[in-house]
Amino acid sequence: MPSRPRSLPTPSVSRRSALALAGAGAGALGLAACSSGDEVSRPKSDASEFIPPNTVEAPAVDGLISSDVEGVPPMMIGSPKEYFASVEEKPAAGGTLSTFQILWGAPVLEREDNQVWQKLEEELGIDTLNATMVPDSSFSDKLATTLASGDLPDLVHLDDNNPNAARAIQDGAFVALNEYLEGDLIEQYPNLATTPQSAWEDSHKNGTLYGIPQPAAAINWFPAIRKDAMEQIGLTDVPQDGSELREMLVEFGKIGTLGGRKVWGVGALDAAIFEPIFALGPEYQVRDGEVTTKYHLPEYEQFLEYMADLWSEGVFHPDALGQVDPELFAQGQTLYYSASFAGYYWIPDLGRVNLVKRAVPTAEVTHFVVPAMEGGPGQFVLSKAYGAIVGFSRDKADSPERVEELLRICNYYRAPFGSNEAKFLQYGIEGRNFTVGDGNAIEPIEDAPNEGHVTYSGLLQNPVNSLPAKNEDLADNVRQTLEGMASAGVKDELITLPSEARARHQTKLTEIQQDYFNGIVSGRRPVSDIADLRSSLLSNGGQEILDEYSRLLEDAE
Repeated sequence: MPSRPRSLPTPSVSRRSALALAGAGAGALGLAACSSGDEVSRPKSDASEFIPPNTVEAPAVDGLISSDVEGVPPMMIGSPKEYFASVEEKPAAGGTLSTFQILWGAPVLEREDNQVWQKLEEELGIDTLNATMVPDSSFSDKLATTLASGDLPDLVHLDDNNPNAARAIQDGAFVALNEYLEGDLIEQYPNLATTPQSAWEDSHKNGTLYGIPQPAAAINWFPAIRKDAMEQIGLTDVPQDGSELREMLVEFGKIGTLGGRKVWGVGALDAAIFEPIFALGPEYQVRDGEVTTKYHLPEYEQFLEYMADLWSEGVFHPDALGQVDPELFAQGQTLYYSASFAGYYWIPDLGRVNLVKRAVPTAEVTHFVVPAMEGGPGQFVLSKAYGAIVGFSRDKADSPERVEELLRICNYYRAPFGSNEAKFLQYGIEGRNFTVGDGNAIEPIEDAPNEGHVTYSGLLQNPVNSLPAKNEDLADNVRQTLEGMASAGVKDELITLPSEARARHQTKLTEIQQDYFNGIVSGRRPVSDIADLRSSLLSNGGQEILDEYSRLLEDAE
């Protein structure tokens, strides 16, 4: 086991200590300025052996229902009855922390008016949090600009599939964390140590950890059917094979009006919820010892024929090729839909299942495992075990002590479900952002100040499916659906291989594929145009990607 880098003990600090955390310029104080000259770990070009950080069990929470299926998060019906402290001491000793993070939704209040922002500073033990919050719609462009500037914040939220992020990682812009975290070294950061080992294994690059991963569930979507629509057309059970699913959707398209609302069978033209029928697998995959794409499989042509048939039968919303209102399901106007767990069951009345029941009081919803064409479960591509990573800027994390302080801060952000810290990070301040209702349920305050997104650095608790108590009758249905999909899932074998060619060409290739897909399904192109699609994909960088993956696989043997 490698020796632990030289470090200082975790400080015992007051709420407002004067020691600086970040901004280690000429006048900076604190740990960032106390480097002994030790150099932080340089990035590794290759690692002969990857030693993942150990994983420890998070503290038990009464009522939390664990799953025996790997990658399926535990479920909590309602809220914990009691919360516990997971961080005993402030992570830092004053100073400034800078972050680059994604913003979902409207901008938050500025720091001077934002009590959540100020409390987060207090919780972390810092004087000032300089948070750059970028809307998701412009995040990629802003990340490119920030990376090009060379002046990176302390903590940077990175989608490491983004070409600019992948290039910055390769160029050594972020600290390699192996020697701080591998094996049992991580156990000095007990909340980080609850990170599932699969998240570390999926997020390393050639054996090197360039950031802290945000764990993700193996299945990030699952379907919903309006059960009252099934009853309307005389069905008593969910479809058991691809033909039965087709027949149900065609009949859905003929209903017209249900519960006083105009309805369509399916809203958006979403390939992902139909691909499991044909076991298409990951976009890039290995078949019979050769790297290929799902678009070159014979099953993909069958899939296109199936989708074109559904279109011709009037299953989809007329605007399915363009911008379909994503809230049609919540408004009671689409009958077959897919979303994440949070999309369906967000606290307690904001999830789409409860919104559709509010819009159409007679509506009933059920979930199911999409079947294969010949029956049995379809084949689902398991999501990588992490969503993104948070990297430590090499220029700012310029000493072992500094790296360890940032790791303590990340340890706070990874506070486990059921902890006071996790509740604050997710919901804000009681009495200002939320109240506690019956059964200890977290209830957002209507028209509360928009403050909370500042807490999303890119690191939160490990996934937990929190089901509102009012939806307890669906608990078994949800759990069985997620477990059935995960059990029938396949991993992306190429997920840890960093393909520069894919990073360069993927945007263009996606545009080409989507154009042909839309054209063939809508009848503007014949299914036979799949030959042109395959040729165009290869000639516009696809062949380069396949060749690179082949080389990477050979090198990994």
